[in-house]
Amino acid sequence: MSIKKTEKGWLVDVRPNGAYGKRHRKILPTKSEAIRYKAWLLNETTKNPEWEPPKRDNRRLTDLIDIWYGNHGIHLKDNEKRLGKVTRICNELGNPYVSDFTAQQFLEYRSAKAEKYTANTLNHDLTYLKSIFNTLIKQKLVLKNPLDEIKPLKVDEAELTYLTKDQIIKLYEHLEDRRNKDALLITKLCLSTGSRWSEAEKIKRNSVKQYSVTYTATKNGRNRTIPINEKLYNEILQGNGEGGRVFSNSYEAFSNALEESGIELPKGQRTHVLRHTFASHFIMNGGNLLTLQKILGHQTINMTMRYAHLAPDHLAEAIKYNPVADM
Repeated sequence: MSIKKTEKGWLVDVRPNGAYGKRHRKILPTKSEAIRYKAWLLNETTKNPEWEPPKRDNRRLTDLIDIWYGNHGIHLKDNEKRLGKVTRICNELGNPYVSDFTAQQFLEYRSAKAEKYTANTLNHDLTYLKSIFNTLIKQKLVLKNPLDEIKPLKVDEAELTYLTKDQIIKLYEHLEDRRNKDALLITKLCLSTGSRWSEAEKIKRNSVKQYSVTYTATKNGRNRTIPINEKLYNEILQGNGEGGRVFSNSYEAFSNALEESGIELPKGQRTHVLRHTFASHFIMNGGNLLTLQKILGHQTINMTMRYAHLAPDHLAEAIKYNPVADM
């Protein structure tokens, strides 16, 4: 909605009913008259809104994805990965016209893919598409989100597996036998600081101080500094990374050593088990949940509370304070 000065006067150019509503254009001799006319027109439209059937949106879902990516998605930390995921979803949906895309269509897609994808993956699919529509609604590039009323699937809380001290020793033995020595150093760093594998593997030499490590390429974008002991400090400085990095890419070496060790883990926890192991032993050894939250970099305490049951005194008061404790 605008008021602009032209050679003939002040042009009022508005669509009181939104981007797809009727357009009103009128030239008035003065700016004050133009302002009053615009206000009157908006008031009249509020009292007597015009009715027009919404125009058909003949854009395809890929068109919205392209617009969203150019305006917003490209600025995300995982931009290329996210683009690949929403493109995959779009293709599996058949790249529908925006006007034809309905909640029912997505529900049918979700049911059809239930055997191929986990409930967690399907919930991410829903979140990604909802986010695209909501972003474009804010930019007034689409009128509504067809997925607004769809709820995510219920997902059972994943079992958080951790390594015992004997398993850690066994894993170390298999890592020591490998040509890639960085895999062992990264493993030790993850187990000592609770970092994600990607955070530890990519640290720069200028992020290692005496005696601490600062993680900068974190999941939530916030830097965090964790102290390390002198022994580990001296060990990790022997890493074989190039271009300012402490370590070389070592995921494959770690993965092979883990497989050879015979340690069985739930799906999706291959390297993440190191982070869980740190957190689990931290709490079992009497560590504080709030301190653990800061070390792990969790934005809310809710994520950290997953480890609360491992505390030595967890729920112990249920025995002490139950109504029949002294009977």
